Amino acid sequence: MLNIFEAAVLGAVQGLTEFIPISSSGHLVIVPALFDWPRQQGVAFEVLLHTASLLALLMYFSGDLLDLVRGVMRRDRVSVRLGLLLIIGSIPAGLAGLLLRDFFEAQYDDAAGAALQLLLTASILVAAEQALRYHERRNAKRGTALRTIGDMNLVDATAVGVGQAVAIIPGISRSGATIGAALTFGIARDDAARFAFLLAIPALIGATILEVPKLGGSEINLGAGIAGFVLSLVTSYAAIAGLIRYLRSRTLYPFAAYCAVAGVVFYLILR
Repeated sequence: MLNIFEAAVLGAVQGLTEFIPISSSGHLVIVPALFDWPRQQGVAFEVLLHTASLLALLMYFSGDLLDLVRGVMRRDRVSVRLGLLLIIGSIPAGLAGLLLRDFFEAQYDDAAGAALQLLLTASILVAAEQALRYHERRNAKRGTALRTIGDMNLVDATAVGVGQAVAIIPGISRSGATIGAALTFGIARDDAARFAFLLAIPALIGATILEVPKLGGSEINLGAGIAGFVLSLVTSYAAIAGLIRYLRSRTLYPFAAYCAVAGVVFYLILR
C-alpha cells in the first residue's frame, strides 16, 4: 500500500502530466517502476487522482461551461455548435474505451513500453508544430489569422477525438495528441488547448463512472488518499492555467524534447 509521500508524489505527477503534453498515464506507470513502489495502487486511488483532475477542469472552465449551458438552453447557434462538436469529439474515445478496454489495460503492465510511447508523443508534438508552421505561412500570405474554436467543424472535432482515443495507451499524451490534432488543422495553439481540455471533461467523467463499480472492494489509506487528491487537484489546475497561457506565444517543442530524452532514458533503465 502506498504511503503518504508516495501518494503525494503520484498525485503531483498525475496533475502536472495530465494536462502538460508529456503523458500522465505513462508517468503513472513509469514512476512507480523506477522507485519500486507498489504498482497496483488500487482502483480507488486512481479514481481519486482522476477525479481531482476532473474537478480542476470544472473549476477552471466553470465560466465557459455555464455560458455553454445557458447558450444551449437559449438555442444560441454558437453554443449549440460547440456542444455538438464536443459530443462528436467524445465518441472515438468512448468507443475505444468500451471495445478495446482489455487491450488498453494490458499496456499498463509494461513500464518500458510506456517509456517508448513517449517517443511517439514527441513525434506527434513535432509533427503538429510543423503542420501549424505551414498554416501560419499560408495564412500570412493571405493576410488571415489562424482558425479558432469558432471555426472548427465536424472533421476537426473527429480528428481531435481520434487523438484522444489513441492517447488511452500509456505514454501517449492525451493533451499532446488532442492539441496536436487541432494544430494540424490550423487551429491557434491556445484555442487548440482550450478545446482539448473541454473535450477531456466528458472523457474523465466517463472513465470515472466506469471505475466506480469497482470501488466496493478497494482499500486506501485515508492520509494517502487525501494527499494524492489534494496534490492532483492543485497541480492539475496550475498545469491547465499555465499551459494555456504558455501556448499563447510559445511552441510545443520543449515538451517534445523532454518526451524524447525521457523516453530513451526511462527505457534504458526499465528494459
